[in-house]
Amino acid sequence: MDIDNINEVFLKKGEVLFRQGEECSTMFILMSGKVGQYCNYQKKNEFALSPIESIGSSIGEMGLLQGEKRNATVVALEDTSLIELTHDNVEQFIKNNPQMGFKMIKDLSLRFHRLTEEFLATKDILFKTLTVSETKSLRGKFKKFVNILTGVPEGVSPELYIECYIKNHTPLN
Repeated sequence: MDIDNINEVFLKKGEVLFRQGEECSTMFILMSGKVGQYCNYQKKNEFALSPIESIGSSIGEMGLLQGEKRNATVVALEDTSLIELTHDNVEQFIKNNPQMGFKMIKDLSLRFHRLTEEFLATKDILFKTLTVSETKSLRGKFKKFVNILTGVPEGVSPELYIECYIKNHTPLN
């Protein structure tokens, strides 16, 4: 690795790297070990996402690159070593380590592909269990929901926009 000011992070099995909902100013590159990603970690409705174990995989990049809060809790599933990148050094890191930048792109593409497959599988299962009239009603509601989301003004949270929409419009039927 050819860059100044890179922090190395070492986690023991079970240690939390970051928690869902925390502010985000860093991302990480997995150097060794394995981490799990969880929504609602240690809560009744905990949901485990795919573990990350491929060396060079990026972790937490969405929050750093999009300026969002952490969307999951990440926990070491075994002793783990990572490098930490910030807004100040991520671009230089990718320039100095193009193979790692390419690995990040491949990982993001793979994650998007998996998410698309899961969505399509869920959609198929859902529509197989519904009657024709329920399917039409659900499709109509989904279309309205998508229209609402795509109309969210820049700088306004989707949650706030939907809440205001629901208060000021007829319920989604």
